Amino acid sequence: MQQRTLGSGPGAALLQEAPRVEGLSLSLLRLPAALPCEPSLYAAAMERGTRGRVLALELLRHEPAQVRRFDASQFGLLTAHVYPRGTWERLELCNDWHVWLFLFDDEADEQAEVGQRPEYLQQYVEACLRVLRGGTLRPGATPLERFTRDLRERASRLASGMWLERFIADAEDYLYRGTLPAARHWAAGTVPQLEPYIEQRAMDSAMYTAQDLVEFAREGQELPEALFRLPLVQRMRHLCTRMVGLTNDLFSFEKEVLWHRNPNNFVHVLRVNQRLGLEAAIHAAIGVINADTDAFLACEEALLEQGPVDPRVLSYVEGMKAWIYGNVRWSMVTGRYSSPTSPFPELRR
Repeated sequence: MQQRTLGSGPGAALLQEAPRVEGLSLSLLRLPAALPCEPSLYAAAMERGTRGRVLALELLRHEPAQVRRFDASQFGLLTAHVYPRGTWERLELCNDWHVWLFLFDDEADEQAEVGQRPEYLQQYVEACLRVLRGGTLRPGATPLERFTRDLRERASRLASGMWLERFIADAEDYLYRGTLPAARHWAAGTVPQLEPYIEQRAMDSAMYTAQDLVEFAREGQELPEALFRLPLVQRMRHLCTRMVGLTNDLFSFEKEVLWHRNPNNFVHVLRVNQRLGLEAAIHAAIGVINADTDAFLACEEALLEQGPVDPRVLSYVEGMKAWIYGNVRWSMVTGRYSSPTSPFPELRR
């Protein structure tokens, strides 16, 4: 399989640019309309609870800059948007898992000493997965491993064994089929080809685990295997994952590609593979995401046309739509992506 490198050729030239293209707007994204629902009122409480746990476990050092960045991210607001009807104890765990993902991704995507050492990263991944499967902590366990054990213990008290097995399998796919291939590209300086990247990004987004939490966030919403495996449900699940992951690449393009020289970004992959300028690549990315939105809505219509639908499936579909819509709403206000040099005017705060 042919791959292009970051170190030479067109990819290297693209990385030297940090242009501001006037007229680009995230408003070009088409989002599925979700049922009217305000974000959960637990946002601030979730923020405080998770902050206390990550500080106690030393996942964050008590350094003002690190704590300020964590606070500016407003992770509790993301959880409040994407699980608006969740109950308190379950939402706490959902928010902690989101923070686990963001902290892990920050290490793998931004810290070259981690993200460009796939062998070291694989050992780290395997240690966390052993704990998530119920294994004991190894001597000298990292703060993230201890956080993983806490999440595992709390989830096992609240969810069925069937759901927990599905969640762990999706976490394994995220780490083995998403994070590690991305690390190999970064270490080798290669830009993925387009279609393989889209599949890699679906896994690396961890959105399958996030959609599992749609079932978990409110008691009584777990899908029996027969309902979960319905072809239209699986198709919508795949489309939702693609949409959220590729949309995130729009928001994080400047941070990932221009600041950290990471090649794993949809806009950059389009620029290199299709030899596009920045504006054309962003428009192409938005076109792919909007086509997925149309396909998602067509699946929803087909599902409803089949006759009476189990209320748990309807709730799951609304949960997926809340994720697609809520992710964009949160990304517009979080401090993770705001920058005076962003190519998007909406993020230049």
